[in-house]
Amino acid sequence: MGLEEQIKEIETARQEVVQDSFSFEKVYKLGTKMYEKAKEKKLPIVISITMNHHQVFYAALPGTTCDNDNWIRRKQNTVYYFEKSSYEMSLAMELKKDTIDNRYALEKKDYVAAGGCIPVVVKDVGLVGTVGISGLKQNEDHDFVMEALLEAKEI
Repeated sequence: MGLEEQIKEIETARQEVVQDSFSFEKVYKLGTKMYEKAKEKKLPIVISITMNHHQVFYAALPGTTCDNDNWIRRKQNTVYYFEKSSYEMSLAMELKKDTIDNRYALEKKDYVAAGGCIPVVVKDVGLVGTVGISGLKQNEDHDFVMEALLEAKEI
């Protein structure tokens, strides 16, 4: 599948994870489910969930380092800035043969186009937060979070 098709697929999938609500309680339940799933699969990931730039849930599993924290922070900044998943931005920059720091004059130390962070959008409200992980390949990070957000619709 080409980059353009992948981007369209991600755009479509983003609509499927729009939430009816997003609260501190829902964040806790979602984060805990993500943690348990990662622990069961022995995934070396960091999980971060934010609401309006405020980190509400954080967990690190064995095999992670503070570098993963930095990757999450940069992915979250990218999602808040573009209101798109960090993986979508990665593919878009690859398609354009460019980087977000070059194209948008954003600092590399604060922004990154790498998969693993997805915007949390609430129906009739808009962007309210992010769900992100760091530690796997960027497409695996993205898929893990997408699965979690699909499940979150039932929480």
